[in-house]
Amino acid sequence: SFAQRLADPVRNAKNYCIILNTLLRKAAEKGGVHPFYLDSVSSAFALDIEALSTLDGTKLLMQDMLRTYCRLVRKHSMKGYTAPVQRAITIIDADLSANLTLQVLAGKLKVSSSYLSALFRKETGLTLTDFINQRRIQHAMYLLETTHLQVQTIAQLVGFADSNYFGKQFKRFYGATPLQYRREQFNPTLQGST
Repeated sequence: SFAQRLADPVRNAKNYCIILNTLLRKAAEKGGVHPFYLDSVSSAFALDIEALSTLDGTKLLMQDMLRTYCRLVRKHSMKGYTAPVQRAITIIDADLSANLTLQVLAGKLKVSSSYLSALFRKETGLTLTDFINQRRIQHAMYLLETTHLQVQTIAQLVGFADSNYFGKQFKRFYGATPLQYRREQFNPTLQGST
């Protein structure tokens, strides 16, 4: 229960949600999440907060905010990474369909390709190419779960011009083809049988 600061209980709850959104954003920022991601999440929650019309949804929204910000820190924390690696990750995540070769990223960051490659591997434990492909496959998995787009379309949206190469990379990272993965998501009894 919240202290009643306003006569309108819904407005009062919305104000507490705004406070929580701000505190969670600040905590995620201290956790090393780039403002690019923070702005997207906090803006979406600001809209959700203002859309509240009853007290019933307040508790669920607050729980969702907490879970979402925690996931954001787990997935996008760049604490411990140097500035060039942080900027490279932000560029990668901003547009997975872009030309994200080592040379292009090094040029954007104004560092040598060999320096960026060595630094990226040292800090993330992955080659730049593997990191990019991993991010692309993760987003493809999300699109396979949440849309009915064709696999070829998803491949292009996440930056794979060749759908066969996409399928090979997907199988390398996930252990199944994109179509097998999609079937598993919509029919959990198929899991383990592909």
